[in-house]
Amino acid sequence: MTKARHGSQVRAELRRPGELSQDGAYNFRAWNVATTSEPAAAARDSAVDADRSAADPATANGTRAKIRRNAAGGRSFSLRKIYSWHIQPVLWRMMNPGATPEDYYAVTIAKRLRRGDRHPAIGSKTRPVREPTELRDILVHYGLKPHHVVVDYGCGSFRLGKALIEHLEPGKYWGLDLVDDFLQSGLDQLEPRLVQEKAPQPRLIAPESLREVRAAQPDFIVSWHVCSKVPPSRQSDYFGKIVALMGPKTVALVHFPEAVRRTRQSRFSWAESRSAISAVIHRIDPTLQLTFVPVTEKISRGIRQTMVEIRRPH
Repeated sequence: MTKARHGSQVRAELRRPGELSQDGAYNFRAWNVATTSEPAAAARDSAVDADRSAADPATANGTRAKIRRNAAGGRSFSLRKIYSWHIQPVLWRMMNPGATPEDYYAVTIAKRLRRGDRHPAIGSKTRPVREPTELRDILVHYGLKPHHVVVDYGCGSFRLGKALIEHLEPGKYWGLDLVDDFLQSGLDQLEPRLVQEKAPQPRLIAPESLREVRAAQPDFIVSWHVCSKVPPSRQSDYFGKIVALMGPKTVALVHFPEAVRRTRQSRFSWAESRSAISAVIHRIDPTLQLTFVPVTEKISRGIRQTMVEIRRPH
C-alpha cells in the first residue's frame, strides 16, 4: 500500500482483486492504492466521466430540476421536487436560525417516524440494505476482536449495530447519532437481556459525548450510509468529527456512494467522487492515509457503493 504524501492526491485503481468476504454474503474486493499527480488524475477522471456519461445519462448532475414528459407529450417541471429539495430546507433554516442541514434532516425524519411512516434505516421498521451482519463481517476482516472498542457514527436505530453489540464485550460498542429518539428506538428493539449483558453505549453527537468517546480510545470507527446524507457544505464538519475521534492506531471506515462526480440522488442523498472525498479529508489532515475499497462490485446508474479507509501515519 502506498502511503499518502502531503500535496499529492490519493487515487485508487483496481488491481488483482481478491475475494475478502468471509461468508459470501456480499462481494467485497480490495483496491490497491496508487499515488498520482492531480493533473494526471483529473485527465483520467475526465476520460472515465465522458465514457460513463455517454453510456449512462443518469450520471449527469442530479441537482437540476427534472423535466418530465406528460401524457399529452408536453413538458412540465417537477415543482414538488424543486420545493422539497431546494426551497423547503432554506425556508426551514430561515425559521430556525443557527440550525444546520443535519438538524433539518433529523427533524424531518423524526416527524415521519412519529406519523408512523416507514424508514429503512431508523425506527422500528428498519432493514439492512444487504446483510444485517455486513459491518461486523467487514470489521472481522480488518481484525476485529471482542475486546476492541467500536464507534458506530450515525448508528440510527442499530440496524447494523446489533450484530456488533452481540459480537463485542460489554461496553465496547458506542452508537452515536443526532436524535435521541433514533437511539431510544434502537434500544427498544434490542432484547432486554442483550442490553443488560452487552451494555451498549448510545450517545448524542455533541461536544461532551465526543470527548467521552475519544477518551475510550476506539479501535474502529464506522460510519455506514451516513456520508451520503451529509450535504457537500457540511462534509468538512462530518469528517472532522470522525478524524478527531481517531487515536494513533484507530481505523475509520466510511461508506459513501461513489460517482465520477457529485450527483444528487434524492432529497437527502448525494453521491461523491473519490477525489472529492480525498480533498475534504486531506484539508483536515494531509498526512492521513486513505484507501478506497468497493463494498460491492455492482454499479447502478453510475453509482458504486464504496468505503474509504482512514488511518493516521505510523
